[in-house]
Amino acid sequence: MSWIVRFLKISRNQWPWMAAGILLGVLVIIANTLLMAVSGWFIASMAVSGSSGAAFNYFFPSAAIRLLAISRTVGRYAERLVTHEATFRILAELRVWLFKRFEPLAPACLERYADGDVAGRLRADVDALETLYLRIIAPLAVGTVSIVTGLVFLLCFSPPSAAVMLLFLLLAGIGLPLLVQRFSEQPGRRSAQLSAELRSRVTEGLQGIEELILLGAVDRQATAVDALSAKLVAEQERLGRINGFSLGGMALFAGCGVAAVLLSASMGVASHQIHPPNLVMLLLFSAALFEAAGQMPTALHLLPAARESAARIFELADAPAPVPDTPVLSDMPAHNGINFSNVSASYLQCKPVLRNISLTVPAGGSVVLTGPSGSGKSLIVEIMLRFRNYEGSITVGGIEIRDLSKDALISMIAAVPQRPHLFNGTIRDNILLGNASVDEEQLQFALRDSCLVSWVAGLPLGLDTQVGLNGSAVSGGEARRIALARALLKNAPILLLDEPTEGLDGATERDVISHLKRRVGGTATTLLVISHRPACLELGDSVVHLERDL
Repeated sequence: MSWIVRFLKISRNQWPWMAAGILLGVLVIIANTLLMAVSGWFIASMAVSGSSGAAFNYFFPSAAIRLLAISRTVGRYAERLVTHEATFRILAELRVWLFKRFEPLAPACLERYADGDVAGRLRADVDALETLYLRIIAPLAVGTVSIVTGLVFLLCFSPPSAAVMLLFLLLAGIGLPLLVQRFSEQPGRRSAQLSAELRSRVTEGLQGIEELILLGAVDRQATAVDALSAKLVAEQERLGRINGFSLGGMALFAGCGVAAVLLSASMGVASHQIHPPNLVMLLLFSAALFEAAGQMPTALHLLPAARESAARIFELADAPAPVPDTPVLSDMPAHNGINFSNVSASYLQCKPVLRNISLTVPAGGSVVLTGPSGSGKSLIVEIMLRFRNYEGSITVGGIEIRDLSKDALISMIAAVPQRPHLFNGTIRDNILLGNASVDEEQLQFALRDSCLVSWVAGLPLGLDTQVGLNGSAVSGGEARRIALARALLKNAPILLLDEPTEGLDGATERDVISHLKRRVGGTATTLLVISHRPACLELGDSVVHLERDL
């Protein structure tokens, strides 16, 4: 159960809400059981009083019944309100915690997982953990406290009845739940795994639907999805049958428990140790007490699936960061010159891509890197951004980038990666990611230098045009220029451009290069350009050609 302890530590800011929900649940159970007990005692006492002619004060018990009924109704509403509020707060906090754990893993670690799998862990697996507090922790805590309290109440009136109720409550609240948990272990775990696999398969199919159509593989993909879905349904049906068994078992133990209380309490009435109206009270109280134990089998029934979801989340969250952030306390670099000295790096540990590379980009200077595909040009950008580790030495302003915090290093660099990502929002939203505080004049300069002015002016909504999911509503060249404008607005002292004119026609490419030369030339900006296009050579004071290491 260490994973539950870890879950509670992550959610520690929500402990007051969680405790309040559990307390309200206990109060609701107490109000319900006392309502049944007082009602039974009241009816029986009235009958005895009527037959014997003895005086009976019915005002107090009738007022107590009304109070308990109102308390049960209001308490149930408040308990639902508080427990669901606690659940939503826990999920929100868990998502933020998990996203922060994912951030150092990108991209080197996360690229080993399918997109649908990572998204599923961040969304569906986290959502699945709503059952952990709402349907597992809270019911188990409420049930345990309520059962102990109820047994103490029974003990005060009839120790034999408390003893037999203890036996059947142990069977219903512990024995049956443990049996259900054992039966649910495998189908619950398999259900969570198949659900994750199905999400990944569907996500990948939707992302690659064009290729599937072109290759005539849509039916094959649909067959695979259908097979996974059938397996998932089969496991869920097994869980449904187990849940039906637990409900039937609970009803059986409840009936047997009430019958046993009837037998033991009747013997107490016969021996004049229990007042007759108290017999009815004990019977109804015992029947109501099983409500406390009723949710415990369901809670343990859901435990295996919740544990599997938690395991998937913690597995990825605990993955070691490919590039640990262990900066040495130092001042920020005095200048923005870049120096590579005998640098080696790779995407995969077994296959080096860069080997003993030395390169200098002086402060305020510009270098264009060229070379064949696979020579490690884009890897240099990822190393500079501390997305991947390296051997050798890389300094900025004479300070090793390992000795700088990632935040400090990233604050000095603006980059346009080879495959820039556009978020599902407007053109303005995507550009202002580089600097949300810029004024309109600076925004227009960025649009001009990325050659977006005429294109944006021709759009009906202008900068408020939606770019679509992953930039699906714009072309590749337009997406690249949006990313370029975003990088220019950051106004960082180091600018890294990986294939900045890829996908542009010749005239637009020349305009972009001309504007970049004008913007960067004569400034203190250090520019490193990676490109295989001859036109981009104009951006560099020098050109460095990388050869592929075979």
